[in-house]
Amino acid sequence: MTKLIIDGHRHLMCLKAYKKAMRLKLIDQSFYDKSSLEVNFEKAKDWFRKMTDVNEHIADLTSTGIDMAILEPSPMEFYYNAEPAIGAELCRIINENTSRFINSYPEHLLGLATVPLQDIELAIEELNFAIENLNLNGVAMVSNIKGHGFNEEKFIPFFKEVERLNLPIFIHPTNPLESKHLHEYYLINFLGFPLETTIFAAQLVFSGIFDRCPHLKICLAHAGGVLPFLLGRLEHGQLVRPEAQETIRNNFSYYLKNLYVDSITFRPDILRFVISIMPEGHVFMGTDYPFDMADTDPVNTVKSAISDKVLISDILGGNISRLIGISNKN
Repeated sequence: MTKLIIDGHRHLMCLKAYKKAMRLKLIDQSFYDKSSLEVNFEKAKDWFRKMTDVNEHIADLTSTGIDMAILEPSPMEFYYNAEPAIGAELCRIINENTSRFINSYPEHLLGLATVPLQDIELAIEELNFAIENLNLNGVAMVSNIKGHGFNEEKFIPFFKEVERLNLPIFIHPTNPLESKHLHEYYLINFLGFPLETTIFAAQLVFSGIFDRCPHLKICLAHAGGVLPFLLGRLEHGQLVRPEAQETIRNNFSYYLKNLYVDSITFRPDILRFVISIMPEGHVFMGTDYPFDMADTDPVNTVKSAISDKVLISDILGGNISRLIGISNKN
């Protein structure tokens, strides 16, 4: 069992790719209202610096008692709206930047690849390059591609390749369901993102993807969104609605074996509930650094929620270490 304390949900940024995407008008923040965009613009100065200055990043990491972090691109850096060739080029730029970033502090950092999922062949090609040539440890995705869910048949070859490589997929929500009720008060983030994560997970379960890829490992941000709290409703719905039975072999809860969630709940009682719902070994510590919706004291969050020392050790590092194969990569 590892004694490392590991942040399993942390972001970095590639300014070269971001600037190119800006020139090509690929950055979409239209789901935020004007007031939220203004606030984010002011905060972005600090966010961008912390995601690009590796020395400051490491200082912030170690100051919170964390030994190692698993880095994924910022949520705005998944350019699925680009033409496939441009998308592949941007992914390569980002992945090479991630490799350089983690190689600056290999004892503290691991990285996840991004791939151009608007073209499955290119996505598989970039995935293999990132793992074999850049020594990245998994793949990061956002929860939809221009409104299309990943339960569609065309994504099966990608999931099968990820399964073959025995890699985890880390899912971050993006561009939630459009609703005027989410545009005020930053509800697009408070509520929209957790709902979007839950929709992603439910689509994968009910589509039968986990029956076709039984060893697929999916990590969900923000404690799984609202999935733990809606589990009973999903189970009941599957029992009484035939359209939720046709493509799935087992009950909904069976597929929790394929799902992992981070610890970002902000309340000890809620984290305890999430731990009680998820299978043993399927909750890991995360921060969402450097954003204002991050847990800035994640170690104490875990320690204040539970008292069992073995369970604490597992959530602080053991679970994510086994999931991502850190002992085999370092």
